[in-house]
Amino acid sequence: MIPEFIEKYFVDPVKSGGGYNWVNTITYTLILVVVALLVYYYFAHRIVFHKKAYYSISLFILVGASARVIHDAGVSDSYLLVTPLIYFLTFGIAFLFLVVTVLLWKEEYYKYMAGAALCLFFVIVVILVLNAEAFNSKGFLYIVTTAAAVTTVVHYFAQKRDFTFITDNIEVMGGHILDASATSFGVALFGYFEQHLVPGFLIELVGTPFVMFPLKITAVGVVLYLIKDIEEEGYRNFLKLIILALGAAPAVRDLLRITLMT
Repeated sequence: MIPEFIEKYFVDPVKSGGGYNWVNTITYTLILVVVALLVYYYFAHRIVFHKKAYYSISLFILVGASARVIHDAGVSDSYLLVTPLIYFLTFGIAFLFLVVTVLLWKEEYYKYMAGAALCLFFVIVVILVLNAEAFNSKGFLYIVTTAAAVTTVVHYFAQKRDFTFITDNIEVMGGHILDASATSFGVALFGYFEQHLVPGFLIELVGTPFVMFPLKITAVGVVLYLIKDIEEEGYRNFLKLIILALGAAPAVRDLLRITLMT
C-alpha cells in the first residue's frame, strides 16, 4: 500500500494531471539539483562539455517534450509519459546515449548524440502527426511569431545595453520566451491552465497569462547574469543546459499539443 502522503502529493497529481503542489515542487527541485551535480561530476573528467556538446545534448529536450505529447494525444496511457516521469525517462535515455557515444566515439560523441536525438524526435513527431485531431495553424502562428518577435526585441535592447550575458545566450532566453508565449495563448485562447505554482499564482494575481513574458525575461535574465562569470566553460554550459531545459521542454510540449489540438 502506498503511504497516504506519497499518494496525495506525488501519485495523484501524476494520475489526474492536476499540476504541482509545494511538496512535489520542492522535492523535484532538490532531485534535479542533486542529479545534475552527480551527472556533471561523473562526466567532468571524461568529456569536454564545449558549445557543440551543449547544443547536441540539448536536442534531447525535443525528445522529452514531444514524447510527453504522446500521452496527451491518447496514443499511450503510460504514466511514464506524464510529467515529471517523462523527464526522468528522457534523462535516463540521454544519459545512456551519452555513456555509449563517449565510449565508442570519444571526442566526437556530440555528433552521434545529436543524430540520435533528431532521429527520435522525428519518429515521435510522425507518430503525433498521424494521430493528430487537427492542425491548429492559428495557435501555432500566434505562439511562434509572438515568441520570435519578443525574442528579437529582447536581443535588440540587450545588444544596445551591451548585456552580453543575454545576447550570447539568446537561445536560452528564446526557449523561455517560447514557453511564455505557449502558456499565454494556451490559457487565454485554448482552455489550458498553468500547472506550476508560482506562475499560476502570478497569473491569478495579475489577471492575465501574458504576465509570463516579463516574468520569464526577468527571471532568466537574472540567472544568466549570475552564471556569466563562471570561468569553467564546461560547468557554465552544463548550467545553461539545465536552464534551457526548464523553459524549452514545456514550451515545445505546449506548442505541439496546441498545434495538433490534443
